[in-house]
Amino acid sequence: MNTKKWSLLGVLLILIGLAGMAYQHFDFGDELPSYQQKWTFEQGGLQNLLIDSDYDVELEFIDSPDGTNYVEINGKMNQKTIDAVKTAQISAGTLKLDLEDKFEWTFFSINFQSTKQRITVALNDKDELDRIDFESDSSNGTFRGLRAGEIDLSIDSGNLRVENLKGNEIHLESSSGNVTAENIQGNTEIQLDSGNIRVEQLEGNLTAKSSSGNITANQVKGTVKVSSSSGDIRFHRFTGDGSFKASSGNITLSEQRSDNLDISVDSGNATLSVDAEFKGFYDLQSRSGNTSAPDSPRQTQDLIKIRAESGNIRIR
Repeated sequence: MNTKKWSLLGVLLILIGLAGMAYQHFDFGDELPSYQQKWTFEQGGLQNLLIDSDYDVELEFIDSPDGTNYVEINGKMNQKTIDAVKTAQISAGTLKLDLEDKFEWTFFSINFQSTKQRITVALNDKDELDRIDFESDSSNGTFRGLRAGEIDLSIDSGNLRVENLKGNEIHLESSSGNVTAENIQGNTEIQLDSGNIRVEQLEGNLTAKSSSGNITANQVKGTVKVSSSSGDIRFHRFTGDGSFKASSGNITLSEQRSDNLDISVDSGNATLSVDAEFKGFYDLQSRSGNTSAPDSPRQTQDLIKIRAESGNIRIR
């Protein structure tokens, strides 16, 4: 049999295999057991919630419907994880959930069952925790309504989405994946190696850093420090002072209300809207590119400073 026929046979066998997998709904292992557990506690009895997970997680804080404070987990997980969860207790105000996937890989254990773990924290009277810490090697995380003095959410590989968070200090981190933050109250730090950052409505200081990916924000109120090694930075309706730096990419600020800005671009363009309330000085320099801006009002000592190595600068 010549090489071409061997190749055709190989392709045919692969197609047959895929058809068989589809017939089995891509589920070769036993159905994972569903598990649910609830921990109740008195007012102020839980200060710290610590979670290590290899599963996708959806964590939500709600107002207690019946005045009972509790943490509840519900989802499909393997038996070893269930055994670990069963031993978890609230001790000295701390609940630690070990949701690491105790998985031994074989081909026939491959399945596409949903293993998202839904964790609900019910608190009475708008109470909040001292600390929430979530760590995952490879999974997606969705977090809604979290309230704590310190919130630290970290994923090595996966998407991170947060909504309606309130905290004094909020830290969001992912090595590979997208980070989306909506309706945030508190000083926030976002770190991302590869992926896009999107922020929608944030009150508080913001520090955002991406090695490769775009950073987009709308309606941020506070002092910001933003940097991207490779990717565009776009802020719309931003209010506050800030520092913006892009090594390779464009920086665009539209409808901003800022008295002091420090913007630098190595390779890319910097574009700002004209701010009618700005009364200070423009300091614009491009080593290789054009600059265009209205005359400086020169009524205050406020300063908008923009530097570009290779690119155009426009305030319009």
